[in-house]
Amino acid sequence: MARPLLGLLLVLVACFALLPDTIGGNNEAFNLTENVIQNQIAIKQILEEQTGIGEGIKSLLRKINALSQLFSTKIAADERCTQAGGEHKDNVTHYLLREVKDAIRGQTDIQQQQWNKIQELEGKLQKYEEIRQQQQMRIQQHEDSLKEKEDTIRVLEDNLRQTEEAAAGQYRKLEVNLTKLLSEMDHLAQYNEEVTKMNTQLRDNNTLLKNLSSACQHSVTESTNISSSARDCTDIQLEGETQSGVYQIFPESSAAGVSVLCKMQEDHMWTVFLARRRHTPQENFARNWQDYKTGFGDPRGEYWLGNDNLHTLTSGDQSYRLRVVATNLRGEQRSADWETFSVGDETSGYPVTVKGYSISSTLGDALAGDDWVVMDGMSFSTVDMDHDTASWGL
Repeated sequence: MARPLLGLLLVLVACFALLPDTIGGNNEAFNLTENVIQNQIAIKQILEEQTGIGEGIKSLLRKINALSQLFSTKIAADERCTQAGGEHKDNVTHYLLREVKDAIRGQTDIQQQQWNKIQELEGKLQKYEEIRQQQQMRIQQHEDSLKEKEDTIRVLEDNLRQTEEAAAGQYRKLEVNLTKLLSEMDHLAQYNEEVTKMNTQLRDNNTLLKNLSSACQHSVTESTNISSSARDCTDIQLEGETQSGVYQIFPESSAAGVSVLCKMQEDHMWTVFLARRRHTPQENFARNWQDYKTGFGDPRGEYWLGNDNLHTLTSGDQSYRLRVVATNLRGEQRSADWETFSVGDETSGYPVTVKGYSISSTLGDALAGDDWVVMDGMSFSTVDMDHDTASWGL
């Protein structure tokens, strides 16, 4: 039994003789670089290898301890036999066993030192692992921060796109408004041209008005030379007057005479009993019965001849025609003629007779042709006396 056991122990000693080179070795493999993250895979592999070596060493130490105990038991038995006076038959075996025991003890110490180094390396590796985890956490934080920044950039890009779309919409609206504005400016320019033309025409009209005013004053001055037999403007023309102006006529009811505007048109002097103009001081025509009876206003501007005078002029043997002349804001003049015109007396309410509308008129039959009002035969009305049949008032 001694030789097989010795052979086994020698094999074990040979194995232990090889272990220091494997376990002790060079520690340069554990000198980690500063970049822990890049070497974390290598560190993990080292940890796995060292863990496997440590487990093998632990198992081998357990076996060596068991053999050491067995050898110690054997040596103790041999010593007891020697002390008892018996002679050891196999002194060589006894010597070898002691040598093996001493070698095992020495090797055990070496293995313990190697194990302590492994424990120290494991501690360092544990620290490196903690550093790696910290670096991993920092990397994760950086990744989270980068993701947040990417989300912010996406939001900013969306806002920028929306802003660009809104700006494009505003630009399109501005283009439409600019087009409208340019069109309105063109219309305004045309309107300014029309206003300029109207101003020029107004200046011409003012000049004409001044000339007419001078002519009227001249006519009034010369009207004192007209005989008191002139009943109307036709008589004024028969006495040789051919210029439009204000003259004195003498209806039968007015011995002192009445100032009236005589208008020369188509070689005929017309007696004007109603004049309304926009460029002269405006006369108030919302008057009572008495004012319309006697007349009011100024023949040089706006005036009404008077219902009594109209009755006197149109009730005699002379027949009268009626002409209405109107001018619009553009200076266009139109007229309408009726062959028969007369006014009754006050007792009957000054009824008007108007007939024979001329088809050559350009103004229209506004007195006797409308469906909503027929002036022929209607009595005169004022704000204080309503004699007509119209539903709208006077």
